[in-house]
Amino acid sequence: MTDDPSSPSARAGLRAERRTRRKDRLAMRECVFEMVASGYDLEVIAATLEISVATVRRELDRAIAERRLDAPERYARLQIARLNKALRVADGQLDKGDMKAVAPLIRIVAALDRYHGLAPARPASETTLPHVALPAPPAPPLALTHAAPPVGSEPLACEEAQNSPEPV
Repeated sequence: MTDDPSSPSARAGLRAERRTRRKDRLAMRECVFEMVASGYDLEVIAATLEISVATVRRELDRAIAERRLDAPERYARLQIARLNKALRVADGQLDKGDMKAVAPLIRIVAALDRYHGLAPARPASETTLPHVALPAPPAPPLALTHAAPPVGSEPLACEEAQNSPEPV
């Protein structure tokens, strides 16, 4: 065969190479996006995939640009499914007696209420839980008006006069 790029077999080979490169590039782009979504740092992703940080940023930008937004109803269903899973976990922790699970449980229930339309949507700054007031500590004991006599000592004459039933 000839090495002429205009021949049908040479063009088919070039198309196959381009198709393979495109698939590899898309797979790398999805891998970068998934790793960023999982919380990996850009430098770690670059070292893992043996590419530069600039390439990671570029591929991440392209991956985000290619993604389409879900319809609001579909997104709400996905979030409700995630919240239900989190609710089961928090409820399991409460069943085990872990009282630290109360605050996450309350936040999850509030979010579920919002998605089901039972509570008004609030800005993100207001999503913190209100501080629960703890009961006030008991009042300190009253101060004594006079000190008790030391043990084993004789009471003073003025104290005897105050304590005697006879008028002075």
